[in-house]
Amino acid sequence: MKSRASLVLLIALLVLVPLSHLELEPSDGSWLLRVDGVPVDVPGLVADGYSTLTRSCSRVQAMAPADPGFETALEAIRRESPPHSLSAQLVDLRRQGDWLLAQVRFTELQSAVVLLQVSEAGYAIAAGGVWSGSTHPHRPGPVVRRYLRSRVPQAPVDLIDCFDDRVTVPGR
Repeated sequence: MKSRASLVLLIALLVLVPLSHLELEPSDGSWLLRVDGVPVDVPGLVADGYSTLTRSCSRVQAMAPADPGFETALEAIRRESPPHSLSAQLVDLRRQGDWLLAQVRFTELQSAVVLLQVSEAGYAIAAGGVWSGSTHPHRPGPVVRRYLRSRVPQAPVDLIDCFDDRVTVPGR
């Protein structure tokens, strides 16, 4: 009888002790897992993993500073809200057809992800196509992709799906 009670106690401890360190918390339309008070964005981790496995970036072109249109896109962003936007520096620029997705750093403004559209009139920032701010404690990829899809549904899905955060990654 003692060994049975010990086994039940052991199982109870194996379940209850870890649970005492875990807590689920609703946050910004999603949820966070808190491990000893530290937030972990489990849905964001899953969404980033799923995106990496299922997206098709073959039609999305990475643009370099020497590529035609790189400077034109940068100038369109710098014109958006001077004088602070004049310090814009492109961290990453991707293109699919007539659409561009830029990751931008500024001196005084928060970093941003910007959707631009190319037309006969030139390069223009798409209405609703600017994400700026922090996603902390959530992972940036899923938050920014969801935001841009909802604000600019006519933008190419592959271009948005191929967004990988390069602005908040340390050392870049």
